[in-house]
Amino acid sequence: MKVKNPVASERRRFLKGMAAAGGTAALAAMTHEATSGENEATSGEAPGKRSKGYRLTAHIRDYYRSLRI
Repeated sequence: MKVKNPVASERRRFLKGMAAAGGTAALAAMTHEATSGENEATSGEAPGKRSKGYRLTAHIRDYYRSLRI
């Protein structure tokens, strides 16, 4: 009868957990991308009354897109 190696099974469990976490992170990123355009269009603010803080513009979006792997 073969005895199971506890270290190998722990390593497999760790790798499965990391794969699940990676998949969850990718899903969250895709969900955020899909809804980010909706938030800009439905913010409810008047077009002339924008805050003077950080604004996500087209060239900044292009820069972020270029950083993706």
